[in-house]
Amino acid sequence: MSSYCFEVDRANLQHTQMLALAPAASQDLAQGEAMLQIDRFALTANNVTSGVVGDMLGYWQFFPTEGDWGRIPVWGIATVLDGGDTELKSGDRYYGYFPMASYLVVQPQRVTQRGFSDGAANRQALSPVYNQYSLMNLDNGFDPAHDNHQMVYRPLFTTSFVLDDYLFDNSFFGASKIILGSASSKTAFGLAFLLHNNRDVTVTGLTSSGNIEFVRALGIYDEVLSYEDLEVMDATEPVAYVDMSGNREVLERLHHHFQGNMKCSCGVGVTHWDARDGQEPGTLPGAKPTMFFAPSQIEKRNGEWGHEKFQQTLAASWSEFLGVVDSWVTIETPQGSAALQATFETVLAGAEPSRGYVVLL
Repeated sequence: MSSYCFEVDRANLQHTQMLALAPAASQDLAQGEAMLQIDRFALTANNVTSGVVGDMLGYWQFFPTEGDWGRIPVWGIATVLDGGDTELKSGDRYYGYFPMASYLVVQPQRVTQRGFSDGAANRQALSPVYNQYSLMNLDNGFDPAHDNHQMVYRPLFTTSFVLDDYLFDNSFFGASKIILGSASSKTAFGLAFLLHNNRDVTVTGLTSSGNIEFVRALGIYDEVLSYEDLEVMDATEPVAYVDMSGNREVLERLHHHFQGNMKCSCGVGVTHWDARDGQEPGTLPGAKPTMFFAPSQIEKRNGEWGHEKFQQTLAASWSEFLGVVDSWVTIETPQGSAALQATFETVLAGAEPSRGYVVLL
């Protein structure tokens, strides 16, 4: 079987290449190294965001390559192909952060019955949240029936959960309405699900005219508007904007509409990666737009609550979310390198919100 790695031009995500790798069986592992065969991974708009802000937030450093190319990290599942002289056991499956590639060589550290962390030198300056690999078994809460859900939704829902907690932790910054941009995105409707169920705030979804019916049918937004109609909102109401789209024009219009009543402007995603031109965010009226970084809030809560309580609270919300999400979205499973290329192009162009993708290698 051929081995390969999917790469993108860091300056132009539409320019891609499929790089041939040496066969996994020919790789000589150094002391302390193990090889994981990557079986499958999810492709979502979140991965596009990683590519757009890769230089800003260090995403290219996880799996570095040469020249102007970059390897966008994805959440996936891999099997230990060769444990080398480490404590990893051949055949065990791990969930974590991977390149879009046939295999990954790791340096396992702090190996436990729950998983391990990758000790590769290039990853040590990065958030430890992304360096953890979880052993996939029932004792660790991994039901094989939800393997694809883990990859498509779990990272995004974790961001949704942490965003919900961040807003609540800050008393919603004095806002009575939370506006979610790109309301059809999985991170947005995960957050809307949590806000709708648990918080005493109004939730408004902004979306393209073509996605309005899908977003309304979710039943978790108090109000759904197209981007063209955002000015119909009451400008005297204090609001917080959670920006999943990264669309500068929409950002400007909202800030100029609400002026000082824009109490929080929180950037999360860049689903509108091709609409980044516009006024510098720092010069807009109202709260200064800032980029939300989920690991920071996770580390804060781990320190205050302890890791076990954080995971238990997240797991309870995750279980509730799993009970409804299959009625909203169908997960498709394209297979092989050609399907990977085609799926990336689909997601980059803006996939149907009712579809999720897990690429099988």
